[in-house]
Amino acid sequence: MALSRILVAWAAVAAWLVGWHWAEGRSRQGRALPPGELWQIAGEALLVTLFGALWFASLGAGAWWVPFLLVGALREWPIRSLRGAVRVLRLAGAGGLLAFVLPS
Repeated sequence: MALSRILVAWAAVAAWLVGWHWAEGRSRQGRALPPGELWQIAGEALLVTLFGALWFASLGAGAWWVPFLLVGALREWPIRSLRGAVRVLRLAGAGGLLAFVLPS
């Protein structure tokens, strides 16, 4: 898999996560995105992109949603609130985005 495709996928996932964070912030009175949080989101996007690249380059022929739902659920476990369930969907959405950007 070409590095340029991984970089494009990383930018797409980072935009997805920033947009999600922006939407969450608007629902909580429009809190601005601090620069430190932007780096955290960029790091999360990089890890999700590398995980997706590994999945799609080796095993992932079809069911992209399975590993991303599992990783999201593990990350938020135990899911005790609606916000935790929504954050699982946030990661699954990033996986869906990768399913369209990364495969050949």
